[in-house]
Amino acid sequence: MKIILLLISLILCVACSPSSKKLTHVEKDIQQVNIKVNQLQMDIDALRQEVQAAKEAAERVNTRLDEAGEWPNGFFANPPRY
Repeated sequence: MKIILLLISLILCVACSPSSKKLTHVEKDIQQVNIKVNQLQMDIDALRQEVQAAKEAAERVNTRLDEAGEWPNGFFANPPRY
């Protein structure tokens, strides 16, 4: 009986060993992917701020161009291009 239990435990240890290595490898891969995802999220957040600043600057420029092209009575000297 002891020999059978010993054999079963040895078989389980041998069988689980490669799985353990695979799990460790998968865990490392998941950690690396999480690091990359976090970096990408930080990059996206930074780009959102830059995009917002560019939109605001474009709105200011468009407003100045619109105001510069108006005649006193409200008609456009240079009609807008569509």
